[in-house]
Amino acid sequence: MIETTLDISTKDGAMGTFICHPERDGPFPAVLILMDAPGIRGELRDMARRLASVGYYVLLPHLYYRAGLDAIYAPMSWKTARSVTVCAPYARKWRFPRSWRTSALC
Repeated sequence: MIETTLDISTKDGAMGTFICHPERDGPFPAVLILMDAPGIRGELRDMARRLASVGYYVLLPHLYYRAGLDAIYAPMSWKTARSVTVCAPYARKWRFPRSWRTSALC
C-alpha cells in the first residue's frame, strides 16, 4: 500500500490530505473520508488504510487547515464554551447568549 500526504491548493491556503492506495496498477474507485469534529487522528488513518487494502483510492483531507497543523480539538467544558465568541448572524440563528456574540462579519 502506498501512503502519502498531498497539499491541495485552495484560495485559503494549502489543505493537507492523507492519501492511501494499493500498490498495483489502477484505476481505483475513489473514497473521500470526511473527518469528524475531533479532526484527523490515527483511527481515521487506519480506516483509510483498511479501505485502500481492498482496492480503493482513499483521500482524507484536513478540513481544519485554516487553523494550522498544530491546532488541537477536544471536547469543551461549559467553562471554556462560555468564553467562545460566536459570529453574530450564527449566534442569533442558534440562539447563543448575547454575551457570546460579536458584531464582526463572518
